[in-house]
Amino acid sequence: MSGSTNQARRTVYRQAFEKVYENLRQGDRIIVGTITGRSYIDFKPVVDAEIPKQSIWVNRITFEQNLAKTKKDIQANIEKLLARKRGTPHTEIINSLNIADKIFHNENRQKILIILSDMIQDSREYNFERVNVTEAFTSRVIKDRRQQNLIPKLDDVKVYVAGASAKNSKKFRSIEKFWNRYFIACGADFSLHRYGHTLLEFERET
Repeated sequence: MSGSTNQARRTVYRQAFEKVYENLRQGDRIIVGTITGRSYIDFKPVVDAEIPKQSIWVNRITFEQNLAKTKKDIQANIEKLLARKRGTPHTEIINSLNIADKIFHNENRQKILIILSDMIQDSREYNFERVNVTEAFTSRVIKDRRQQNLIPKLDDVKVYVAGASAKNSKKFRSIEKFWNRYFIACGADFSLHRYGHTLLEFERET
């Protein structure tokens, strides 16, 4: 989740979290963190929890108690995150995707990445507010990061975006096109139907 956000967008994020929470199943792992200017260097998840899985080795009462406690802790930590008043000076989305690569690297379960952000990259390298996010710009970013071996591997990772915004529709579309190409370059499972201001759809494989 982006660390620089306003109250209206926090409402959007809360609604997205509710959808995710409703879809959590036994054995799922959920990791939640903030996107800041230093995410790649000192990322520390706000939530890192695994939903208890019922087993013949654990009695029903103990299982239900553990399940209730885990879900309560997840909700409490997310509420603390959403209640934070102070934002962050930069939004380093591009490098944050490399954290997702590390998290999903050896994961055998279904992999879903939900990015809650306006998607306006704001870093020393790239500032989408100040540059024209053209096809040529996108190609240059992808080429530069490939040469530095910095394109994350997000094969089989289903990506959703909620909170996307921009100062006008032209800027919105140009940023949307950038991320479409960048996610494709990462090998992610991405569709523009999953990019928007709100989490309009959230599907899980059965």
